[in-house]
Parts: sequence; C-alpha cells; structure tokens
Amino acid sequence: MKYGYFGDTGLKLSRIVLGTQTFGWSVDEVNAFKILDNYVERGGNYLDLADSYNDGASELITGSWLKKEKSRHQVLLGTKVFFPTGQGSNDSGLSRTHIMSSVDKSLERLQTDYIDVYQVHCYDRLTSMENVVSTMDLLVQQGKVRSYGVSNYTPSNIVRTIMHARHFGKTAISSVQLEYSLLVRSPEWELLPVCKEENLGVLTWSALGGGWLTGKYRRDKAAPKDSRAGVGDRWDDNEEQRGGERTYQIIDTLIEMSDRLGKPASQIAINWLLNKGAHIFPLIGARTVAQLGDTLGAIDWCLSKEDEEKLDNVSHIGMPSPYDFIERYTRNS
Repeated sequence: MKYGYFGDTGLKLSRIVLGTQTFGWSVDEVNAFKILDNYVERGGNYLDLADSYNDGASELITGSWLKKEKSRHQVLLGTKVFFPTGQGSNDSGLSRTHIMSSVDKSLERLQTDYIDVYQVHCYDRLTSMENVVSTMDLLVQQGKVRSYGVSNYTPSNIVRTIMHARHFGKTAISSVQLEYSLLVRSPEWELLPVCKEENLGVLTWSALGGGWLTGKYRRDKAAPKDSRAGVGDRWDDNEEQRGGERTYQIIDTLIEMSDRLGKPASQIAINWLLNKGAHIFPLIGARTVAQLGDTLGAIDWCLSKEDEEKLDNVSHIGMPSPYDFIERYTRNS
C-alpha cells in the first residue's frame, strides 16, 4: 500500500480508501468482516461510512468488527451526516439538533469515543452555513470529532465555509468528498482547484462509476442480473443515468487497455484517478474479498502517460456534479 497526507490534517491515509455502503445491504456481517480484515492486512487504514447507510447497519457492523479485532487505533474512521435517519421532523439535514443527535448515535454504533473525519453528506439550503460551522467546531472542541469536512458542496460554498471559520476563529474544514471518475469530470472545472489551493484532502466517491468502469457492462448487452444496474436498486447507477455513447466509448477504451496490459478495467480506472494528484484518495466499495483484491491491485503499478492521455481524451466532457446532486437531495421549503 502507498500513503499520502490528507490535506492539512497531518494524517497519512492509504491512497485507496474503503467505502462501507455495501455493509448491511449486499454484504452481511460475516463477509464484511472478511473484507475489512483483508483491507487492513493489505495496508488500508481509512474506512468511509455514513449514519444513513442501510439504517445504520454499516456503522453497526464496522463497530462490531472494531471491537472484535481491537483495532480502533489501526484505522481512521470517517462518517457522515445529513440524510434521514428516522421518521421525525428533525431527523435529517444539518441543523444543530440533527448533527448533535446523529454524532452521538454514530459513536455508539461504532463503539468508539471519537470520529477521525466527520463530514456533512450534502449541502443544506435550509440551514445556515454559520450554524453548520459553529456546530462542527463545537464537536471538535468536545473531542467527539478530530476533523471535519464537506461532501457534495459547490466551490462557492466550500470557500464561504472556510472564510467564515477563519474570520470567526472556528475550526475550518480539512476535507472534501466529491464524485469524480472517468465518467464524472466536472470537479476539474473548479472543485478540485479549490481543494488544491486550500490544501484540502479529497475523497472521491463512486470512483468506479457505480461499477460501470469495471468492465462488467458492455455495449449492446444487458446489464448482469446481479449488478447494480441489473438489480436496479440504486437510481444513480441505472442505465438511464450512467449509460450513453460517451460512457460506452470510455468502457471500450478500458477494455482495449485491459486486454493489452493484462490488468482489470477497474485497476486502470483507479490508476487514472491516482495519477490526478497526491491529495486525491479514490474511495472504493466491495461485495467480496476477491473484488476488493482486484481493485487494490491498482496501487502496484502506474498507468503510462500515453494511456492516461487516451483516457483523458475519451472522457473529456463531464456531468455537472455536485450541482445535480444538490438539486435532487437538498431540502426545499
């Protein structure tokens, strides 16, 4: 495994981080433990979670594994808050009430007394930026959170959040989680430059485009029945959202490279991301140990400049994330 410094936190993260959204969804506890064991054995040290993943099951499973393995100090925990965690009128969003309640529940499920990186999961138009910053600063002062960041924010909101914290002497964000892959390159327009200028650690969700960059989807062929698109249980990854001529041109290029290089398409796609900067940490998920191993293999070799340029060219125009994400998920009066 290779490591890099995570923004200005001083923390060293494995260059590939493990997402746990599948835990309690398509991966049961027994297999989740195997995936976690394998990830740590191979040098991985960052686990990405959220309080809303599978009604808290992701955090519960991870907490059980941490207790069983007595490995809390071997890994860094990052979890998130925003999406509904109950049926109550204040069980979602970024109000101080919801954040303070959610962090305590996350700590309980994870069986720990602190979270290394606490991120807001989506921009909330109905809660002031000042309220979010002051609440997160309070959690840092209380020791419940070591650092915090944002996810699915526009560049202007990232800058406003940073400037407010600095002006009023509050703890500022140290990380950003955003969608970035060969399929979604719009962060290059402004989000990634802002992160680099402000020395923010970057976690890239859906680094394999919900499975579309693994080689399992092919032009003019039905999606595998056990795939996300085949099952149809995640709107973001269905054919009507991910498919299209540009997507299949990218897939065709990945398949050609895979055949020529003898490397899985998933490794090529992750390798492309790793080459985009030492401050960028691709976030991957896995349903099996074998799947995890295939993807982690990307760390052991480097894509040539020529092949990187081919992928740059074929994937040139990106979708406008996180703007579409905010339109779909932020709260409106």
